[in-house]
Amino acid sequence: MRIQSRRAVWVVVLVAFARALALSAQPHLVTDLNQQRVPAFLPSQLSRGVEHGGALYFSGQDPQHGRELWRTDGTAEGTYVLVDLCPGRCDGGGQALGFFQGSLYFLGNDSEHGTEIWRTDGTVGGEELLADLCPGTCGTEPKRWVEWRGEIWFLIVASGSPVLWTSDGTGQNTRPVANLCDDLGLSCFDRDDRADLDGPDPSGQGLLLRIYSFDHPNGALFRTDGTAAGTLLLHRFADVFQIAVEPSGPLYFLDGLDLWTSDGTPSGTRFVRRFDDPEQGDVLSIKAVDGIFYAIFGNGDWLRLDGTAEGTIKLARLDFNIYSGPRVARIGGTVFAVTGSGVWRTGGTPETTVRFDGPLGNIESVIERPDRLFVMASDGTRFVWTVDGSGQARRIHLAGPPPPDGEIAGFREGILISRGFRELWRIDGAGARIERVHDFQPQNGGSGPIDQLAFRGRLLFLSLDGRSSKLFSSDGTAAGTAAISAEPHYNYNFSFDYRPDFYSLTRAGKRAFFRSGSILWTTDGSRAGTGPIYPSLAHPRLYLAAPIGSIRGRFLFGGNPLGTVRCDPGDTEPWVSDGTPGGTNRVLNLNPFFEPDNDPQCEIVKLSSSPGPGVSLGRVVLFAADDLLHGRELFSTDGTKAGTRRVADLNPNLQSNPYFHPESPELGPEQVGVGSDPSDLVRAGRTVFFVADDGRTGRELWATNGTHRGTRRVVDLVPGPAGSSPHDLVAVGDGIYFFASNPGGAAGEGLFKSDGTRAGTVRVSDLAGVSQARDLTVAADRLFFVAFRPESGTELWTSKGTVGTTREVADLRPGSRGSLPQLLSAVDDRVIFAADDGTSGLEPWTSDGTAEGTVRWGDIAAGRDASTPGPFSVVNDQILFGADDGEHGRELWAIPVADLPE
Repeated sequence: MRIQSRRAVWVVVLVAFARALALSAQPHLVTDLNQQRVPAFLPSQLSRGVEHGGALYFSGQDPQHGRELWRTDGTAEGTYVLVDLCPGRCDGGGQALGFFQGSLYFLGNDSEHGTEIWRTDGTVGGEELLADLCPGTCGTEPKRWVEWRGEIWFLIVASGSPVLWTSDGTGQNTRPVANLCDDLGLSCFDRDDRADLDGPDPSGQGLLLRIYSFDHPNGALFRTDGTAAGTLLLHRFADVFQIAVEPSGPLYFLDGLDLWTSDGTPSGTRFVRRFDDPEQGDVLSIKAVDGIFYAIFGNGDWLRLDGTAEGTIKLARLDFNIYSGPRVARIGGTVFAVTGSGVWRTGGTPETTVRFDGPLGNIESVIERPDRLFVMASDGTRFVWTVDGSGQARRIHLAGPPPPDGEIAGFREGILISRGFRELWRIDGAGARIERVHDFQPQNGGSGPIDQLAFRGRLLFLSLDGRSSKLFSSDGTAAGTAAISAEPHYNYNFSFDYRPDFYSLTRAGKRAFFRSGSILWTTDGSRAGTGPIYPSLAHPRLYLAAPIGSIRGRFLFGGNPLGTVRCDPGDTEPWVSDGTPGGTNRVLNLNPFFEPDNDPQCEIVKLSSSPGPGVSLGRVVLFAADDLLHGRELFSTDGTKAGTRRVADLNPNLQSNPYFHPESPELGPEQVGVGSDPSDLVRAGRTVFFVADDGRTGRELWATNGTHRGTRRVVDLVPGPAGSSPHDLVAVGDGIYFFASNPGGAAGEGLFKSDGTRAGTVRVSDLAGVSQARDLTVAADRLFFVAFRPESGTELWTSKGTVGTTREVADLRPGSRGSLPQLLSAVDDRVIFAADDGTSGLEPWTSDGTAEGTVRWGDIAAGRDASTPGPFSVVNDQILFGADDGEHGRELWAIPVADLPE
C-alpha cells in the first residue's frame, strides 16, 4: 500500500511538471489587423438585476465572455464577471434570481445541464449547481422566485403542466410540491403562461397563484400553502386584469372595470366598485401604497381609493399624452404621478396635490429610491430626470457621447444606467455625481478571424478591417498576412462575437467559395483572383445557403437567387459553379412547387428543396433534399440536370400536404412523402454511411454505394420506431465509428463501429455512467471525444476501438464542473482543443491520450479570463487560430507544431 501511494504521488508530480514545462512554448500573436472599436450590441439586463450588500448582480455581456453573471459595487475595479458559467464567448445566461441564506441564486447554462438554478457565495469560482431539475441538457426556467416560511418557492412549467417547487437551499431538499393542474383537478391550457406566482398573500398564510384553464379561461386567483387541501380559490377573472400588491397591505386587483380587494382569504376577497365612466377610458397605471389604491386613467383622472366604495377621491386631472406611459410612484409615504408633461405630488387630497414641471417625453422607467425618483424618458433621445421628495424635477445632463440607452436600475441611493448598449454609468443619490463604471466593449475590438480555411499552403480567413470585413491570406507571419479582397464586405449587423453575415469558406478544386452578405464570392488565393460572382442581371445576388460538395473541381451548393421584388424571394436549389459567372448555373429545380403567402399582393411563393449537406463519391455527389413529392430523401448528382436523380425513397409513407388546394395544382398533390431525412453523410472507402428513418425502424445507420440497389439499412440497433439515433459518424479506413443508443433497453448511448455489414457493426463500449458524448475525432490510431460524467463533468475521452482502451483521459477541472473541451482538431497522433481547467480560463491544450501527455500550451488571456482559442488550422507546420488576449481583441495567433509539448 505504501509503494502504491508513493507511485501515485510521483505520477501527480510528473504530470504537474510536464504541464509546467509545456507553458514554456507559448503561442504568439501573428498581427493585430484591427485596432479600432467594432460596432457591437452589448445589452446588459440591469432592470432584472438583484441588489444586495452594496452590490448589484446582473446579466451582462462582453466579447470575451458572452452573456454571464456580473457584479458591480459602483466602481471600475469592483465591476467584473462573477461567474463565467459557459467558458469563452458562449452564453451562460447569468440571470440573478435572489439572495437566500447568504447565497445568490441565478439561472445559468453551463452547456452540460441546460438552463438550471445555480448559486454562488459571491466569490469568483464559488458557484455550484443547486440541482439538475431536468436531467440532461433539457434544462428548466423557473417563473418567479419567492421566499416564504424560510424556503424558496418557484414555478416550473414541465411536461405540459405548471409545477410548484420549494427548496431549503440544498439539492436534496429541492423538490416538487404540487402539480397545479393535475392536483387541483383543472384542465389547464397547453401554453407556457398557464400559471404564474405573485408572492405571499397579504395574510401570510400562503402564496398567490394565477392559473389559466378551460375552467378559468381568463385566469383565476388562488392562495396555496403547497397542498391541494390548502389551495383556495379567491377569484375567477372575467376580463383583463391588473394586480397591485404590497407585502404589508391588502391586495388590490382590477377585473376589467371592476376593482376588488383581498386579505388573502375567500371571505376577505370582495368587490369595491366599478369604473364605468366612459370618459375615463382605460386604467394606465395602478399602485398600492400603505393600504391605499391609486390609479391613473386614460382621460387623465388620478384617483385614490381606501378600499371602500364610498372612499374614492379624484386627486387631479393630469395633462399628458395617453401613449406617454404615466406611472404612479412613491418616495417613502408620499405618492407621485409621473407623466410626460409633468410630475404631481399628493398628500392624499385634491388640495394637497401639486404639479411640477418634469420630463417632456414618453416615460420608460421610474426607479424609486429612498429620497427621490429617477425617471428615464424619451423624446426621440433618451434622457434621465431626478425628482426629489418635494416634487421638484431636474434633468440630469450626462457628459459626453453616447446618449443614454438600454436600461436603468436602482443602486444604493442612486442608479446605474447603460449607455450606447456598451457602457455602465453610475449616478449618485443626489443626481449630481456622474461617472463611468465599466466599458463592456474594449477599445481594440479585434478582427476575428470570422472564418478560416487551410488553402494551398496558406490560411484564408475573413476578418474585420476597421468597420468592414475583408478576406485575408496568411503564411503565419505578420509580413505574409494581407487582405486579398479588392473591396470591403460591409455588414451592419455585427454581433458581439464579431460574426457578420458570412458562410463557411469551402474548398472546391483550386478555388474556394464563401458568402458575403447576399452575394456568392470566390477566390484562388490571390487578390486578382478574388471577387463576387454575378450569375445574371435578373438575379445578381446569389445567396450561398449551404455547401453540398465538390465535383470535378466545381463547387456544388444550395443557392438562392434573391429576387428583386417582394413576391420573388428566391428559391434554394442545387447550383454548381466553376468560379465564373458563365459557369455558375442552377442544376435543376428539385422542388417546383409553391406555398401560399400571407401577403395579399403575392398569393404564392416558391418552395425550396433546401439541398445539403452532401459528400463526394467518385464522379457524383450524394446529398439530401426535399422535392415535396417524396419528402426529404437521398439524391445523387454529377452536376447536370440529366445526371441528378433520387437514389431511393427510403420512407414511402405519405402525409397530408399542408399547401394543397384542389384548384391550385402549383401547390402540389393532396398527399406528399414524409421523407427519411438523411443526415450525417460520411464517406469511408467506396461507401457512404448516413442516418435515416424509414418510417418503421426509427433513425438508424444506413449505407450506400450511390445506387438504388446498393442502398440498405446496415443494422437496426434499437428495434421499433424510436431508433438508436446514431450521430458523430467518423471514417476510419473503410469503416466508421459513431455514438448511438445502447440496444436491449440499456441506458444511455454507447460507442460503436461498423464495416458496413450487420455482423461487422458492434459496440465498442456501452459508456456506462457517461452521457452527452460528442465531437468524435480521429488522430492516427486513436479516437478522441468529449463526454459527461456526474463526478467529473464534461472532459476529454479516448479510445483505440476496444472496451479496455475507452476511458477518460484526464480530469482537467477536478470536481463536478468539467473543463468543457471543445473544437477538437487532430495534429498527427495528437489532438488540440480548447478547455477550461478552472484557474486559467478557456485556453489551448493538447493531448496524446494519456493524463501526463495532456497539457495546456498557452495562457493567452492571463488569469481566469478566457482567450477562447480556435478553430485550429495547420499551415506550413504551424497551428493558426483566433484568440483574444484581452489587449488586442480577437486576432490571429500561431505556434509551430514542433513547439507543442510532447
